[in-house]
Amino acid sequence: KYAIKVTQNNYTNTIQLGDITQISGDQLPKIDLMIGGSPCTQFSFAGKQKGMVTTDNVEITSLFKYLELKEQGFEFEGQSYLFWEYVRLLEKIKPRYFLLENVRMDKKWEKIISDTLGVEPIYINSNLVSAQTRKRLYWTNIPVDGVPEDKNISFSDISEDGRVCGAMRG
Repeated sequence: KYAIKVTQNNYTNTIQLGDITQISGDQLPKIDLMIGGSPCTQFSFAGKQKGMVTTDNVEITSLFKYLELKEQGFEFEGQSYLFWEYVRLLEKIKPRYFLLENVRMDKKWEKIISDTLGVEPIYINSNLVSAQTRKRLYWTNIPVDGVPEDKNISFSDISEDGRVCGAMRG
């Protein structure tokens, strides 16, 4: 709810579609770029590192397996499994380009994502373009030459009187 509030405040024309598990894709217009990233708690080295599993610890390693488990009423551990909803819509919509972001993770899960999307991830630490260190993996079919140039942004560049600004305008 907070992400939606910030988005609507900053980009008032954004259309909110709701719960990704309830979107069929049929009602969407032609999409050129699909951007996403599932919650990282099950992948993160700071988190549980279980990856995409059911609450019964059944690993989800393909879209077919995910859809089968979903249809059978399995419950999923955490929310990293929502990657498969991204893939489901990616296959349905077939955008010209896609971009998926997530944390550095165990090589097993990184390989599953890479194999599913058909591309290897690009590692970028967001401190190159922001004042925050966020080591991330980006999977995309957009032609990319290397990583962004270091902008040397510091906390003082984004703060007013020691407070972070810019998260919400207005």
